[in-house]
Amino acid sequence: MRSQRMTDRKLLFIWNYHYFPFEKGKSRFSDLLDAFVKEGYQVEVVTSSFYHMGKTQRSIEDPKYQSLGYKVHFISEPGYKKNVSFARVRSMNRFNVGVRAYLKKHDSVDVVYVPVPSIKLAAIAEKWCRITKAKCVIDVEDLWPESFQMIIRPKLLYKAATWPLMVQANHVYREADAVVAVSQTYMNRIKKTRDDSFPNAVAPIGADLDYVRSIVKKGPSLKPKNEFWVMYVGTFGKSYDLKVVIDAVTALKKEGYETLRLKLLGSGPAEKELREYSKSLDAPVDFVGLMPYDKMCQMLSAGDVAVNPIVKNSVASLINKVADYAACGIPVINSQQCEEYVSMIRSTQSGVSIPPGNSYLYKEVLKRLLSDRPSLELMQKNTVLLAHLLSRAESQSRILSLLSRLLK
Repeated sequence: MRSQRMTDRKLLFIWNYHYFPFEKGKSRFSDLLDAFVKEGYQVEVVTSSFYHMGKTQRSIEDPKYQSLGYKVHFISEPGYKKNVSFARVRSMNRFNVGVRAYLKKHDSVDVVYVPVPSIKLAAIAEKWCRITKAKCVIDVEDLWPESFQMIIRPKLLYKAATWPLMVQANHVYREADAVVAVSQTYMNRIKKTRDDSFPNAVAPIGADLDYVRSIVKKGPSLKPKNEFWVMYVGTFGKSYDLKVVIDAVTALKKEGYETLRLKLLGSGPAEKELREYSKSLDAPVDFVGLMPYDKMCQMLSAGDVAVNPIVKNSVASLINKVADYAACGIPVINSQQCEEYVSMIRSTQSGVSIPPGNSYLYKEVLKRLLSDRPSLELMQKNTVLLAHLLSRAESQSRILSLLSRLLK
C-alpha cells in the first residue's frame, strides 16, 4: 500500500495564511494535511503567529496546536489591520525573514509544499530545496501580479509597477519540481513559462462533499417559507461588485417582489460602504457577518440562488465560494468571466452566466427564477454535477498521486 511506502517521508508545509480546523473556516490545506498524515508522511507545518482571517495573534502556547497529528512551528509576525496596507507588506516580509532563518537550521526533508502566493516565500523555499536536494511543490492558488490589474491602472502603469514581481513569479514557476494549480486556467499560465514536461496536477480547491452534506442534513430549516433568498458568501472588497446585486434586488422590491432578501455572509474592507449604500436605498439586504463553516453551509443551503459578482478583468478562476455553492445545492447567477467556470456551469446547467457590472441583467434573471420555479428546481438538482467536478476528495487524490510519482 502507498501509505506503508511513505512512512519515512518527511513533508514540510510552509504558509503564513494557514488556519487550523478549530479556527473559523474549513481550509483546503487543513484537509490536505490530514490526508498527508493518513498517507504516512511525517508532516511539519510552518505558519504565522498571526491569524490572517481574524486579524489576531494566536495563543501559540495553547496545546491544541500540537495535537493535530503533525508538528506545528510558528514564525513571529506583527500582523496588520487592513488587507491592502504597507503594514501587511512589512508583516509578510517579517514572516519571510523568519522562515529563511528557520530553514537554515532545519534538517533536510523529502518534500516542501508551498501555496502560492506569496511569490517571495516560494522563492525562499525553492532556494533551500536546491541546497538540501528536497523536492519543492508549489500550489498556485492565485496569480500574482496578474490579480493587481484591477487595482493598478492604466495597463502601462500596471506593467511597469509589477514587472519585478512578474519576473520573480515566472522564475518560481520554472524552478518548482512539481506544480499544483487550482484550475486549468492557472496551469496554462504556468506552462507558458516552461519549456519542459514537468509533474503537475490541476486540483480545484473544491468542497468536502460528504462533510457538507452531513451538516446540511443536520441543520433546521432557516428560511421562512414565503421568502426568496439570494446568497453571497465571501469578502466584501474590490474584487466583487456587490452594489450591482444590491441595485438589482432593490429594483425588484420596487416592482413588488416583497419576499426577496439578499443575504451577505462575510465581511471585508467595503462592509461599511455597502451597509450605508443599502440603507440609503432601503434595500432588502441582510448583513449576516462571518460564520463558522458548518453554520455558513446550513444557511447557504437554505437559500434559493447564489451570486458570484466578480468584477470585469479579474483573473480569478475556480474560487472557494463556487465549490461551496455547488456542494450546498444552490445554483448560481455568475458574472465571472473565467471561461473554465462558465463552461462548467453551462455543461451542468447549474446556473446562469451574464456579463459583469449589469444590474439590469441580474434583476431580469432573478425575476425569471422567481416566477419559474421548475427551472430553478432543475438547476438546484443539477448542482450535484458541478459539485463533483469541484470535489475536494478528487483534488486530494490528484495531489497525493503527484507526490507519489515525484518521490519514486
